[in-house]
Amino acid sequence: MDSKLKHGIVAVFIANMINVFFSLCTNFLLPKFLSVDSYAQIKTYQLYVSYVGLLHFGFVDGVYLRYGGKDIHDLNQGKLHSNLMTMRVFQIAIVALSLAVGVVIKDPIFVFFALSILPLNMNNYFKFLYQATGEFKRYGNAMNVTTIAIFAVNMILLFAVSTDYYSAYLAGYVIVYAAIWLYLEFSFKRGFGSIKARFSLSELATNIKDGFLLTLGNLASIFLTSMDRWFVKILMDTVAFAQYSFAVSVENFLNLAITPITTTLYNYFCRESDSEKRHTVIQSVVAFAVLLPSAAFGVKFILEIFLTEYIDSCNVVFFLFSAQMFGIIIKGIYVNLYKVERKQKRYFAKLCSVIAIGFVTNTLFYYVWGVKEAFALATLVSTFIWFVISSFDFKKIGITVFTGVFLILQVVVLILCGLFLPAILGFLVYIAYTVIMMFVFMRPTVMIFLRMTRARLSKFKH
Repeated sequence: MDSKLKHGIVAVFIANMINVFFSLCTNFLLPKFLSVDSYAQIKTYQLYVSYVGLLHFGFVDGVYLRYGGKDIHDLNQGKLHSNLMTMRVFQIAIVALSLAVGVVIKDPIFVFFALSILPLNMNNYFKFLYQATGEFKRYGNAMNVTTIAIFAVNMILLFAVSTDYYSAYLAGYVIVYAAIWLYLEFSFKRGFGSIKARFSLSELATNIKDGFLLTLGNLASIFLTSMDRWFVKILMDTVAFAQYSFAVSVENFLNLAITPITTTLYNYFCRESDSEKRHTVIQSVVAFAVLLPSAAFGVKFILEIFLTEYIDSCNVVFFLFSAQMFGIIIKGIYVNLYKVERKQKRYFAKLCSVIAIGFVTNTLFYYVWGVKEAFALATLVSTFIWFVISSFDFKKIGITVFTGVFLILQVVVLILCGLFLPAILGFLVYIAYTVIMMFVFMRPTVMIFLRMTRARLSKFKH
């Protein structure tokens, strides 16, 4: 495997393990000690925040596409600083407009969302810049600081202050995001110097033009994956929304775990065009995609022992984790290839089709079953369709019908084990089945992993 790719994956993996630990603690402790209503309000704010990337109108994605695969030290520093200054001024204007809207509609959650726009999008600017240029250690540091700081705020408010007032938590989040933005600014100046720069209308127009379609695609992706929560929020009660949001929160553990794949493969695909090397990496992603969702059994075990009041979210967890088998491949492989090959228009068109399908499946499944699990099942079906229609654009990369059948069988077994077996037994059955099926469907990839493992163990012994 490419040396830079390996080092990048390791750097982001370490950062993500830290993220996973603190995020899981947060995701289990908040619903345990907060009232259902306060927890639901916090999750509503987080749902709003998931759309914050739309408000840079493609600027950050334009930077991401422009610098993909390049070395940050080789960039024109004057243009880079001008780019950064333009982003700051642009986002300050967006915040002013959003705050005015929040005050007019008298929605405190929207006001907190408006205050989060500038720091969050500036943080995203730095993360995307470091991700595109292969500065994965800097990217990992930014992730670690964010997660640990949010965890600290939650723990202080939960146990030291002992407050159930959701506004206190939202205010804490805004302060953390602002502090991290300042940290990233100072870190950038310390690493790359400080050059006097001005707002550039041409930089603004160029970046928005280059990145707007990708931003729309990312927004469509977020809307697709959050559509189920909107349906639950609108059509069901607060308890159902809180339980469903809890399931989504633990599903985000998988999103953290796959970040080493999604963040490093874009840079890798920009540099590596050899189809055989790409195929090996892609098969490794497929293996990862079928193993990682087994974490759902750990969630079920915790629900059975620790969070019994949220046990009704268990079935939702397994449907959402099953959808991630296809989601990991979509985000890790297809989305990155769309970016590398500059197929933003095609990516956006496919996503619009999937959103329409998602809306129909959510509506139809709710009409038929009328329970929150219906929306999770609709998410699984929509994600599978997204996986299938994306595969038609990249027929040469090795995601064959054979592999598709393997993934479908894995989903069926994961759901059956999750719904009908106790957590520990279900985990053991699923892992045993997966190992056997990987030898049947993915034997060359398994043998590569075994050889790598033996080499590592041999090196360790010596």
